[in-house]
Amino acid sequence: MKTRIACLPPGRLAPGMTVAAPVLSAQGNVLLAPGATLNETMLDNLRRRSIEFITVTLPDTRDAETIAREQRAAGERVDFIFRGPGSAARKMLHAAVRAYREGQLA
Repeated sequence: MKTRIACLPPGRLAPGMTVAAPVLSAQGNVLLAPGATLNETMLDNLRRRSIEFITVTLPDTRDAETIAREQRAAGERVDFIFRGPGSAARKMLHAAVRAYREGQLA
């Protein structure tokens, strides 16, 4: 099954979701490791600790047309942010951010 990575607030998480990136405390301690399967107790603990976002793996049910549309929209948003003249370094950053955003949606 095809999956994708999403960064969600605890209120949108559900038991059974899989953690995709380490969840760290304010002190930098690992609260949840990648691969952990969330349960209700874990979700309650995350809410109590005021964790703002968790990176999880989700099933990807998007079709190719939807993915292409999302990539175009992300590219257009990056182009808007980097509109106007700039230095060579700014142009390189623009290209890197655009490639990252489009790849993130693939």
